[in-house]
Amino acid sequence: MERITVEQLWQMLTLRPDGEEGGELLLTAPDQGQPTDRVFGGLLLAQAVAAAGHDLPAGVVPLALNADFLSGVPVTGSNTWRVRALGGGRRMATRRVSLLDEHGDVGFTATVRLGEVRADLPSYRTVTPRQVPGPDGLVPLAERYGGDERLPAWWRIRRPVDLRHVEPPTFLTPVPERASEQSLWWRLDDGEVVGDPVRTAAVMAYASDMSLIEPAFRMTGSARHAGGSRILSLTHTMAFHELVDLTGWVQMDCAVPSLAHGRALGVGEMHVAGRHVASMSQLALVKLSS
Repeated sequence: MERITVEQLWQMLTLRPDGEEGGELLLTAPDQGQPTDRVFGGLLLAQAVAAAGHDLPAGVVPLALNADFLSGVPVTGSNTWRVRALGGGRRMATRRVSLLDEHGDVGFTATVRLGEVRADLPSYRTVTPRQVPGPDGLVPLAERYGGDERLPAWWRIRRPVDLRHVEPPTFLTPVPERASEQSLWWRLDDGEVVGDPVRTAAVMAYASDMSLIEPAFRMTGSARHAGGSRILSLTHTMAFHELVDLTGWVQMDCAVPSLAHGRALGVGEMHVAGRHVASMSQLALVKLSS
């Protein structure tokens, strides 16, 4: 069965200059073959961070990401990004990155804030991880669903991020207990990121889009991959509180506190060794199986 390796992820996060257009830098990078109907939203988020962080001055790191999914992005083998500097100074910068199709139209765009991390400014954190079992006894998705063709291939192949659900997934059958939150563990599959804050932020963005809206199906008693069920992302935001080395497991706590006329608001937090490192939110259209 096809798989996507960490080495391929690094290739997809290595954007290469491809000229200029109207004074704006053009960058290209490979996309991934799964899912086949459109480019995975997490890859778009990750490449947006990598594009914005291209050629950053030393000490400047990603701080926040605000993205808009404007239309489905077809899988073509390559993505072309346009990078525009919106302003900044010695310690702060803002860049708008947009994904262009073959006609030059924009299908996805994001504003990325970048800046220095200053130890002389105040810090505190009151967000704590949910008390859940650790990852060692949990089943990876590729092991849980590897031979089950009722699921799209993207959810049963081995991926660069090993994702493990704490609560049973709501993929094929509704769960008996309704809840608007869930937790997952993830780590790079046979890989790590050390000393590279841009790549760290990009990998966190990549993983953040994997299961953030899933609690909507848990709360409504629906199945995520039953016939007719669908998620269409509209917006996605991230705040990077601390870009620590990714050498082990990350706990990702997700919740959908509101579902209004098919519009699901997903919110989540990431923790490394109990330390709060990132927050994210997503607005998505949700269609439930009948």
